[in-house]
Amino acid sequence: MGNKVEKNHIDQSVIDKLIEDTGLEREVIIAWRKQFLLACPSGKMNRKKFYKFYRTLRVESDEKVKEIANFVFAAFDRDANGKIDFTEFLCGYAITSLGTTRQKLDYVFALYDKDKNNSIDRKEMVRVISAMYDLLGKSKVDYPPERCVEDVFSLIDV
Repeated sequence: MGNKVEKNHIDQSVIDKLIEDTGLEREVIIAWRKQFLLACPSGKMNRKKFYKFYRTLRVESDEKVKEIANFVFAAFDRDANGKIDFTEFLCGYAITSLGTTRQKLDYVFALYDKDKNNSIDRKEMVRVISAMYDLLGKSKVDYPPERCVEDVFSLIDV
């Protein structure tokens, strides 16, 4: 029983940091924490549990949600350990749902900058465009992602 109380406890310093990072109020953070622990009592969510939880937050088809969830999981898993803790989840969710346009763009950029070199190369951009096509249900036949990327890069390359 002692472990359960300890596991459900969240330090005030963590709450303060989450308030600062997300702009959410204390009560909202605590409510999200309770939901997170209901979905994942261990306090760590693997990809499969994340999908199941994320599914409840989205209205798209299962196939689209799974695709979105894979990208979102990778973005939320900041330390790349294959699991998302509550802080990673709430910060990621707040940015993608409540953040400013700039915060969302920074977040998406970080998501696709796979090698973390602060630039997106052609290969990474093809992944971005491909994912966009998939999410929007667009055909890749008429204007393949590779061609789209070449067109974009030819416009911006100096």
